[in-house]
Order: sequence, then C-alpha cells, then structure tokens
Amino acid sequence: MINKAEIILHPVRMKISQALMRNKENGLTPLEMVKIIKDVPQATLYRHIQVLLDAGVIRIIKEKKVRSISEKYYTLNEEEARLSANDWKKSSTKEKLNYISYYQLSLMTQYQNYLTKLEEQDCSDDGSTFSLVELKLDDANFKKFQTELNDLVIKYYNTANKSNVLDAPIRTIAFTIIPES
Repeated sequence: MINKAEIILHPVRMKISQALMRNKENGLTPLEMVKIIKDVPQATLYRHIQVLLDAGVIRIIKEKKVRSISEKYYTLNEEEARLSANDWKKSSTKEKLNYISYYQLSLMTQYQNYLTKLEEQDCSDDGSTFSLVELKLDDANFKKFQTELNDLVIKYYNTANKSNVLDAPIRTIAFTIIPES
C-alpha cells in the first residue's frame, strides 16, 4: 500500500490536485484535465485520477450523461489532500528528499510556464519574487511563527474562494521551512 505522502506528492498527482484546486466549484472531467495538464498522456492521467479517488484525495461531485456515457466531475477533498505531521513523520529520509524534489520540480515547472506566458505576451513585467531568510527563533516563537503564517495563508485562501472575482489571476505562494540548518 502506498502511503499518503507518496499519493499526494507524486508529480502527476500534484498537477491534478492543482488543477482541481483552481476549479473546485464545478470540478473537472478527466478530458478537461487533459486540456489543462498538457504534458501528461491521457491514459497516465486517468490512472493517477483513479489513485487519488481510491485514496479519498479527490471525489466525484456530479455526473452528467453525454450521449450514452456518464461524464464524471472531480473535485479535491481539501482535508484529505493535506499531509498531517504524523504522515510526514512516517516517511523515511530518502522519501522526504524525493517529496521535496517533486515539490521543487512542480514549482520549477509552474515558474517555467509563467515565464513562457510572459514571453508569449511580450511582457517584461515579472512580478515573481524569491527570498531566503534565516530567523533566530526559540521553539515557542518558531511554533508561533508557523501558526501565524498558516493562519495568514488560510485567511487569503478562504477570502479568494469566497470572492466572486472569476477573472482574478491565480497566484502561487510556496514555502519551505527548514527548522534548523
């Protein structure tokens, strides 16, 4: 049996989860996902959708009859799409390094797509930022920082999901926190 971290952090399944995160109101059919995730063959995508469905990470929100076929619309189970601290602790060092590599690769791919889009639009206004900060914090303040950061992200995530601005761009915000270096 594959562990939850392996299910969620696989590169193809991360792409599926991201596509569903962006379309959670109406969900997506596998064919719609193929149009969004162009670099993954259809058969591969279907296989990974099934893995996510079997694990409860995604679910079917509706079915529509199209001719004689029932078209399924999938959405993300947000709670199941998160790794708990316990799930992470169960992973070996090698697995954690692989997962971080998948995560970084996913970010690199998104950034590459972003730069390509800027070039295609002949736009030089690159709004991306990078930073690396080392904070000297005791355990209590480190835990407080993580909680406040998480609360801030959830606040804006929930605000964006409640707003009716459909044409607002999607912003990718990514963090990697290394407790000690």
